[in-house]
Amino acid sequence: MKKLEENPAAEDRPVNILVVEDNPDLLRFMDKALTLLGITHSLAQDGREAIEKLKSETFPLVLTDMNMPHINGMQLIAHIKEYYSGTDVVAMTGYSEEYGLVEVIRAGAIDYMTKPFTLDELSAKIKRVTRERTLFQFLQQEIAIRRHSEIDLSQQKDTLLHQVQQQKEELIGSNAALRIILRQRDMEKNKLASTFTSRFFKEIKPYLEKLKHTPLQEVQRHYLDALTMNLENIFIPASESKTFYHKPFTETEIRIVNLVKQKKSTREIAQILQVSMGTIRTHRENIRKKLQITNTKKSLYKTILSIL
Repeated sequence: MKKLEENPAAEDRPVNILVVEDNPDLLRFMDKALTLLGITHSLAQDGREAIEKLKSETFPLVLTDMNMPHINGMQLIAHIKEYYSGTDVVAMTGYSEEYGLVEVIRAGAIDYMTKPFTLDELSAKIKRVTRERTLFQFLQQEIAIRRHSEIDLSQQKDTLLHQVQQQKEELIGSNAALRIILRQRDMEKNKLASTFTSRFFKEIKPYLEKLKHTPLQEVQRHYLDALTMNLENIFIPASESKTFYHKPFTETEIRIVNLVKQKKSTREIAQILQVSMGTIRTHRENIRKKLQITNTKKSLYKTILSIL
């Protein structure tokens, strides 16, 4: 083997190594080599001694020979794999030995070294194994952190879903309460409208009817008819009224439509609205266009009555 040279570098080194070797010369070489590399280590002359040391100390890495009495390397690797999952094993085999890379890897070792090897080879192997172990531990920590984050996210998701469900139930309850309130308001509104309608027919319309039978000028009678009709449009509910306010007419056109319903002539409408007869004719023509009866023989009066 290569003569040992002082090499105090200890970077990328495990904190403690167990060397298992039944060859005294190689065991002494490993002792000196690891001392020069600045690595804390323990020595065992066979598998049984190694097992006893594993019980009392923690070793991140075990370097073991394969051909040993009592407990061979394969048995020791299997024992470590079963009871010491945090310990890595590197097998040391000779060229003439029957154990190869495939066999030792299957047994549970992470790598192997072929004897004889140099100090540099030993140092490089320990560095690589240690770096891989550090990387593996880092990845395990990352996986654990990610799993913890996933658990937190899952819990947050469950919490949010629960909150959404609660808000949904509260919203359903609020909507139900709102529907009840709106229904009550509609009932109150209808009741109020019914009261106004009843009072109109009892307290107002009788006097309007009496007023019609009094001596009135023609214009005054037209105004009375318009007043009666407009009051009816106000006080009679929409379901009973034939108001035209929902049609696409202007305010003036609506007033003319209501007067046409009363069979007022163009001259009479002009007198009531105090505009010229030409203006009324123009409005009547616009009304016919909107009712799509232009250039037809349909009566404006009958058309209005049929759709109102």
